[in-house]
Amino acid sequence: MSVLVQQGLGMQALGPRAPLLLVLPAAVLAAVYLGRGPGLVVLGAGMAVALSGLAPAQGLQLERREDQWLAAIYALVGVGMVQIGAHVRRAMRMALASEQRRGRVVEGAGIGLFEVDLRHATVLLSATLARLLQMDGSPEPMGLGDWLAQLPPDTAHRLQEILTRIRSDGHRSFQHELRLCGADGAARWVLLSGHAATDDRGQVCRVYGAGIDISPRKRAEDELQRAQAALGEQLDDLRRLHELSSRLLEPGPLDEQMRKVLRTALDIHRSAHGLITLSEQGRIWVVAQEGFSDLPMERLESLARTGGICEIAMRERTRTMITDLAADARCRPLLSVASAKRLRAAHALPLINEAGELLGAMSVFLDEARSASSREKAAMDMCANKAVVFMERARSRAALEESQHRFEAVLEASAVPFFVLRPIRHAQGKLEDFRLDYLNTAAARVLGRPRLQLQGMALLEVIPGCWHLIPEVFAHYQAALDHDETREFEVTMTMLPGRQSFHCVASPMGQALAVWAADVTERKRHEQLLQEADRRKDEFLATLAHELRNPLAPIRQAANLSKSPTASEAQKRWSHEVIERQVQHMALLLDDLLDISRITRGALSLRLDRAELSAIVDAAVEAARPLMDAKRHTLVVDLPPQPIRFDADMLRMSQVVANLLTNAARYTDPQGRIRLRAWAAEGQVCIEVSDNGIGIPPDSLDAVFNMFTQLRQGGESRLGGGLGIGLALTRGLVELHGGSISAHSQGLGHGSTFRVRIPMAHISLPAQRKTPAPAPEPAQVVPRHILVADDNRDAAESLAVLLQLQGHRVTCAFDGLQAVAAFEKSPAEICLLDIGMPRLDGNEVARAIRALPGGDKPVLVAITGWGQEADRHQALAAGFDHHLTKPVDPDRLMQLIAEAGGHAEAAHR
Repeated sequence: MSVLVQQGLGMQALGPRAPLLLVLPAAVLAAVYLGRGPGLVVLGAGMAVALSGLAPAQGLQLERREDQWLAAIYALVGVGMVQIGAHVRRAMRMALASEQRRGRVVEGAGIGLFEVDLRHATVLLSATLARLLQMDGSPEPMGLGDWLAQLPPDTAHRLQEILTRIRSDGHRSFQHELRLCGADGAARWVLLSGHAATDDRGQVCRVYGAGIDISPRKRAEDELQRAQAALGEQLDDLRRLHELSSRLLEPGPLDEQMRKVLRTALDIHRSAHGLITLSEQGRIWVVAQEGFSDLPMERLESLARTGGICEIAMRERTRTMITDLAADARCRPLLSVASAKRLRAAHALPLINEAGELLGAMSVFLDEARSASSREKAAMDMCANKAVVFMERARSRAALEESQHRFEAVLEASAVPFFVLRPIRHAQGKLEDFRLDYLNTAAARVLGRPRLQLQGMALLEVIPGCWHLIPEVFAHYQAALDHDETREFEVTMTMLPGRQSFHCVASPMGQALAVWAADVTERKRHEQLLQEADRRKDEFLATLAHELRNPLAPIRQAANLSKSPTASEAQKRWSHEVIERQVQHMALLLDDLLDISRITRGALSLRLDRAELSAIVDAAVEAARPLMDAKRHTLVVDLPPQPIRFDADMLRMSQVVANLLTNAARYTDPQGRIRLRAWAAEGQVCIEVSDNGIGIPPDSLDAVFNMFTQLRQGGESRLGGGLGIGLALTRGLVELHGGSISAHSQGLGHGSTFRVRIPMAHISLPAQRKTPAPAPEPAQVVPRHILVADDNRDAAESLAVLLQLQGHRVTCAFDGLQAVAAFEKSPAEICLLDIGMPRLDGNEVARAIRALPGGDKPVLVAITGWGQEADRHQALAAGFDHHLTKPVDPDRLMQLIAEAGGHAEAAHR
């Protein structure tokens, strides 16, 4: 409106009308600062004064029409602008009231405000923030440098960096926790939070922010951290006490076990000096000590009896806490030792059993003058209680051992074997075996093992499968227990070395069974011992040949990959290579099983060549992978980046590494971790396999390499698998390479590590490798009629397909009677017969074919998994011309068929 008036009136308002130009601003200012009424008064008075100067006029009446219009328009504009000024005044008052309320809220909430003018380097603080920062409150801005100078240097430096970064890098906000020291000396924390403002050119000119006291939160965080630390200490104490309980369950001498108790108490007190003394019939002696090994035992025990903290605790029969050894007159004899070792305080507790008998005392010395905390006192109580429990257990054990010693002395004098058997039952109560609770020397001599080794073992562990071999003995034992009666019987023990017969008397003895077994075949035992041991060895080797199936897993996986419709040609070729390599591996392993007796004599020969370590490791991992995958183990292989080559039998070395990996997988709980590491050092190749499995007791580290040894826990096999020859074979193979193998373990539950060292050059390796002779050119195949008989359909049909691909005509049979009938119907030139077939075995089929008309003409080849020398002689005696063991080398079989074909033609002529 003012613009319109100026444009309408223009320069015409000048002259006598000029005073009118001053009225409107005066009226608007009066309305803004004094209110609408004063504004209207100023407007009216001003117009009256201004209009009185217009001519011609009579009083306030204007004669000219243009002056009248001008006055009317001016009055309307003036009233409107006064109204606007009144609204502005009301808005300003409301904004001021709102600002005051917000300030009161902010100040009441303890939030202080600040404004930093970066252009003029000034700071304006609210009273609350000045109070929080422990500064004098001033409504006027202060210099930025003066403000920063009043803050701690590190905080001032940090805030200066923040302001510089805001100005230079354009950061818009920041937060900083300011640490102050209150008047009472306690730490106080203020959280400063700011935001930058920019001018019209986009440059940062001001920083606005607020500060709040966060001391309660910081104190709460500190309290939480202290509580967490205390909880962590308590959990650590419980872990130590739990480990102590586990270690005390293990048998051991009293001084060793008390040393374990003392070390636990010292760990909790964070001390390195302590004693446990025992008292009996007025005599006090030290049974365990830490930190005093430089003192003679006589001096240490003298101090414990006179002036020692343990003596004070035993005399007063209560907890003794000396916060300052130098100030306590009772400890004067101990001052010289305490001063030399800088010991300032001591905490002791008497060892008293439930009957109130004083057994001794335990003391811990501290290197600072203080009292024990409640945590340390509680831990000391538990350690003392465990010490008392073990002492009482040791006493009871000693009394029981003394009683048993008298009983055993009588039994040991007897030449008749004597057993005390404890029944082993299923969870449902069914009797399944007996444990040897006791046996005398004569009984141990019968079983052929040391008495202490046998004691506690189950009979099925001592004599595997004994109850299937002598079920009548099990029936007599069960009847004696069930009917609480004495049973007398005779039995021939064919499974023991030599064929021994015993006259047995089994009598119930509480929940156990006492058995006398008089040997009535002593004269024959020595004659049969060697023969029986040899027979058992052969049976074991035959069983082992059928149980050692590790290479079958990669064969099956490769076969599945090969038949997969999504497999690429490269993957199929790889699977064929895996199958061929594993079949060759299995064949060599089965052949070498027959030479196990030569391994024990060191007579097994090696196929030495220049081998590469990575290839050995790859083959071993491939063989052990199925077992590790089945138990979801993590395998870490750590090999040096550069290739390592050394003189070795690659197959035997891969067998060594595979045995170690399989052993680690078998004795590690599911989802365990196995690491294979290898390196070269000092002319040797070092291969190390470690795991986090069940570990090995220290006294068993050497025994694990003995034949038929398995790690056991609680009297039973850990995993129930394996025949106990893996590590013995491994050691034999390593020693044949001129190397060594060792086992390391921290004990049960701490895993184990096996380390193999092999010389990089073997003395018996030829100077130069021989160039392999070129393979002979394949001869032209003459089609033959071949009979294949095997109760395994896959084996028979796959062999038939292989022969048919060579152009031969093949007839298949799947048991002995079918084989004989097929030959009678259509006589074959060559017969490939499995030995272990139903209805008629392979030897019976061979004899039946030879008995038929024309049965002398075909060439009979035995293909079997039984490869012992006795099996071969038996097959040849039955009429076979050749004896091959599974898996058969296809090239060897084709060559044999070609040679057999010529022999058959000659027989026909």
